[in-house]
Formats: sequence, C-alpha cells, structure tokens
Amino acid sequence: MSKKINPYDYFAHEDDYAGIDYDAACSRLAEALRCKTVYTGAESTDWGEFEKLQGHIRASFPHIMAAGAFELVGHSVLITVPGTEPDLDAVQLIAHQDVVPVVPGTEGEWLHGPFSGDIDDEWVWGRGALDIKDMLMAELEATEHLLASGRAPRRTVYLAFGEDEEVRSLGATALAAHMESRGLRSAFLVDEGTTTLFDGAAYGAPGTAVSDICVSQKGYLDIEFVARGEGGHSSNPFGGTSLERLCRAVALLAASKPEPELGSIVAGTFEALAPHITKPPFAELVGDVEGNAQAIAEAASGVRELYPFVCTTVAVDCLEGASTAANVMPGDVRATVNFRLLPGTTGPDVLAAVERAIAGTGVEARIAHETPAGRVDSVDGPGYAELKEALEHFHPGVAWVPSFVCGGTDSVRYERVCGSIMRVCPFRPAPEEEARGVHGVNERISKRTYAQGIRVLTRLLEHTAFSTDF
Repeated sequence: MSKKINPYDYFAHEDDYAGIDYDAACSRLAEALRCKTVYTGAESTDWGEFEKLQGHIRASFPHIMAAGAFELVGHSVLITVPGTEPDLDAVQLIAHQDVVPVVPGTEGEWLHGPFSGDIDDEWVWGRGALDIKDMLMAELEATEHLLASGRAPRRTVYLAFGEDEEVRSLGATALAAHMESRGLRSAFLVDEGTTTLFDGAAYGAPGTAVSDICVSQKGYLDIEFVARGEGGHSSNPFGGTSLERLCRAVALLAASKPEPELGSIVAGTFEALAPHITKPPFAELVGDVEGNAQAIAEAASGVRELYPFVCTTVAVDCLEGASTAANVMPGDVRATVNFRLLPGTTGPDVLAAVERAIAGTGVEARIAHETPAGRVDSVDGPGYAELKEALEHFHPGVAWVPSFVCGGTDSVRYERVCGSIMRVCPFRPAPEEEARGVHGVNERISKRTYAQGIRVLTRLLEHTAFSTDF
C-alpha cells in the first residue's frame, strides 16, 4: 500500500543561501504569473503578454543583464552569461514562457484568478506556478544571486526560454538551430521533468520516498487510419461499411499491442531501487535485473504506474466521419491513434507493425505527426552527479533514480548542441498538488517549495558553472 508523502519531511538545509530574498523572489514569480502567455498560433497569440514577461525579466535581474546578452529568437529568449573560460562547454538551463489556457467553464472554480499572481501566507497562485514559470524564474534567481555575490562563472551559462512548448516547440527548435549556427554548445542541459516525490510501492519498495532524474523522453506519434466508403442507403451494406472495416482494424491493432520490454533506463531504475525492494514480484527478480529483464518488464506492465515505462503505449482517441443517421452508411471514416514511443522505438517501426496488424482490412494507415523519442543519455554523463548531489543535499532520504519522461518537453530539440540532457523540476510539491494543479484548476506553488527549488538550482550552478572542480 502506498504511503502518503509529505514533501516537507524531506526538506533540509533551508538556511543555505540566506542572502537570497525569498519573499522578493516570490513577488517576482507572481508578477510573471500575471503575464497571460498562452500560445494559440503564430498569428493569433497575444505577443504583448510575452513582451510583458520579457520586460519583467529585463527589469528584475540587473546583474544578469549587466553581465550577459539578452536575445530574442522569434518570441523565444536566449540569455548568454559569458564564462571566464570560453573554451569550456557551457551549462544550460531551459524552461518555457507559455502556459496552457484555462479550460472554459472552470473560471468560477479558481479560488484566485488564474492570472492574478496572488500571494498569501503560504502560496503563490496562478497559471504557470507549477508548469513552469516557477522553473523559468528560479533559474534566473539562482544565476542572479551568484552574480550578485561578485563571482563570475567559469563556464558560460545559457538560459533558453521557448515560446510554445505546450503546443509545438517551434520556439525551442529555432533556439537550438540558432545556437548550432553559432557553434554554441553545452556540457549539459536541465529542463522540466518530474516534480513530485512518490512512494515506491509500485516498484515493491513501500515506504521508500522516490523521485527521478530523467535522461530521455518518450516519442510522440499519431497514426491516422482511413477507411474509404461511398455512403448510401443502409439497406444494402454489401461488403461491410467503412466504419465496420475501421472498427475491425482498430480491434486488430488492440490485439497486437507492442510487448513490454525493459530498456536500459528502467533497468537502471530497478537496479538503483534494488536495496529498497522487499515485495514480490520484484523482490525475487532484482537480484539479477539483466537476467530477469523480460520477467520484470512483464510484471511491470501489469502495474498501472509502471506500464508506460515498459510499453510503447497505444491510445485510440479520435473518430471522424461516422454517419449521423442510422439508415445512412458513412463515407470515408478516420480514426487517430496516439502512440508514446519507448526510447529506441521509431515512428516507421510502429507504422510497419500497424500495417502488418491490419493487413487485409482495406484500411489505410499513415503517420500524421511524429516527435521522435529522446536519445538515451548516461547517468555517468556531465552534470548528472552534480544535479543528483544538489537534490540529495536539499532532500535527504529520497531515493533518486534514473528514468524518462512519458510526455514531451522542449529539451529533445537541443540534442545536437548539448552533451547531456536531464529532465527534472527542482520543486517538490505534494503529489496531489501536482496532480490537481498542473494544467488544472487552482494551480499554485508554496513559498517554501519555491525557495527550496531556487536553492537546488543555485547549488547546481555553483558546483558546475562557477566551480573549478567540474
């Protein structure tokens, strides 16, 4: 049985970096939340709200602005703080400026206006408080604090903030291309990823607080199925209707879903957790993760929380073109199936398997959209040990394990200009707070959680960009 996690039980060293004015930092975050940076399209977005946020950044971080260069690439931001040793690969922190819109009809459910940026004794309220203006502003706060102390970074620091991560990631794509064209490269990059601490019961380690540092991300793939039809009166459905053939194809697909597999990252998760795993079926298997890989994968595929980590998932989401009358056969009908690809799986691989599964139905299949899975980076790569150390310092007693993001982030766009990519938010809200607030109603972050995340990023920068030892 899973234990309810109170993240504050795993907070430590909250007196570090006492020179940071955390109340002022919360006020600056609140001002950022008041900027309604909802991306709706190149022509329809209110870019004035993005300009307001960018003006707030320029005005709020004078040491960054004095030491560095602020560039716009489209409506995305690249801030370069040059290091004293420019031949060294840089350190890069990224986030995105855009936030999701408020779901129509839920406005009255917000205790504070979604773009109010209200602050009370405990919380900073507003859309983006968890996804992810908290990270954007904290990256700036950490950099500003270290510069204000009179120190110069040894490695150049890049701060890159895309404009449309929630929709298309065109901004991050342009930022990465801009960096590549100038020969700019980072030793490592940190982007958003998992945030909460969770109980390890799903892994057979109940009572163990777990969180992860993601070194890859799943791919995104939409495949459109089309069954052709001429319509007509339903009194003579000779050969079956187009909708019938489409349903048959979908049923065949559902019966041939990809088999579970234990990739190298999730194998690393189980190896890291092995000392804590006490419950079957995994307790009997993790003594030899490599030798029991298939058994672990099959067992994990039966656990709701672990299923996405061992399977390329298949979700039948959209159906279009069905008849609106029972006595009329449909014409062309379409279904869209969404796949989330395990690292190492490609869209063409999946399409070929789909075509084999639906052969003989007369249904066509094509890739409608694909974002490839991220490359698999190593836990021995640059920055991983330093990031893990910073997280462990401020959150002792947590088992930090390698994993991957099941959704998408901007970070995959930077693979050509970055040596190692890690995805983790430095903030530890309660699990129920994240589940309710991210893309939901009453998004908020506690002042205490926000301050601790600033400390994590400050320590990471101090031990990498500002260090002579990294």
